[in-house]
Amino acid sequence: MKEPGAFLRAAIENQGEQAARLLADTEPVAAAANRLQGVRRLFIAGTGTSYHGAMVGEHLFRAAGYEAWAVPAFEFSQYPPALRPGDGLIVLSHRGTKRFSMGALQHVSGLADRWIAITGQGSPLTGAGVVQTVPQERSSVHTVSHVGALVRLAQLATHASPDLHSAWAEAMEGLPARVQSVLEDSRDPIAAQAEQIRFDRGTFFIGGGPATATALEGALKLREASFVFAEGHEVEAVLHGPLISIDAADRAVMIAEPGPSLARTQDVAAGLSAIGVRTRGPEDLARPFRIASDGLKRTDTAVHEWVGLVIYWLSGRSSRCGWVDVCHPAPTGAAGPHPQRDSVAVAGLFRLAPAGRRCGPVPGRQP
Repeated sequence: MKEPGAFLRAAIENQGEQAARLLADTEPVAAAANRLQGVRRLFIAGTGTSYHGAMVGEHLFRAAGYEAWAVPAFEFSQYPPALRPGDGLIVLSHRGTKRFSMGALQHVSGLADRWIAITGQGSPLTGAGVVQTVPQERSSVHTVSHVGALVRLAQLATHASPDLHSAWAEAMEGLPARVQSVLEDSRDPIAAQAEQIRFDRGTFFIGGGPATATALEGALKLREASFVFAEGHEVEAVLHGPLISIDAADRAVMIAEPGPSLARTQDVAAGLSAIGVRTRGPEDLARPFRIASDGLKRTDTAVHEWVGLVIYWLSGRSSRCGWVDVCHPAPTGAAGPHPQRDSVAVAGLFRLAPAGRRCGPVPGRQP
């Protein structure tokens, strides 16, 4: 029997290699993208981590000119919208066996071929419209498969929009090297920082816009891999109720990015500071780290959810005695999705989870 977390760590280490393989494998993406011709309103559905991927896909396809909506697969299949001519659907399901993800596909049977399923190798989903990602993961804490789905979504979005393809080509090409660099640079700093975190307290991930998906996924990964209490919140929603349950002994991970959510992220950071969750101050939101490895030497080791999977350049600073850590990806150009900025901060965050385990093995569970 492997040591706890071994399968998860192996999957994390494989992210850069799989991203490179998928980016070179363009034929199935081109064929699938043709199925979206004529689609005006696009639904993107999934469950759990796949739903967080759908949230990223919503921003990607909006950047490509679609009216795109991320919907939980349960909601789409059980409380479905009234479909119109010109509607389309993308379903994300790594295993290809989730009940309501399959129900979502059944609901669009009348849409001719205007649907795509993004799934893992070995999935029972096959045939036209199916785009595969990576081999099935041994760990139930999905990491590299999430990266694979995000890469496929970014590829589909750029195929659908020549302008987007031109704007993101360089960033997409450099993605695998960036991922591998972050993985290599983060190993020791994250292990050291994880030892300083009190996992008997709550960890709250907070983000707005595309970073909302990062916050939700960050909390989910910490819960799944470490069996500790964590929550993910949208930056505005956390001010209306959830903030009352956070105290000075907790820690908050703020995912900040250029755009409309940045000012509200600063407001939340100030509110957390006022109740004793310490931070270096809102000014750190706009000060980038010199290199990515500097950004990984933090207590939160944030990882940001994105467009095709790019590990972001992190910015902000964390106090050795404070728990509010601000992550700000660069480059800091115009707001909106960007494959060099809006990424899954998986390499760092997925590393924090197994390292942060404090509860001991849970019988019958192997991450």
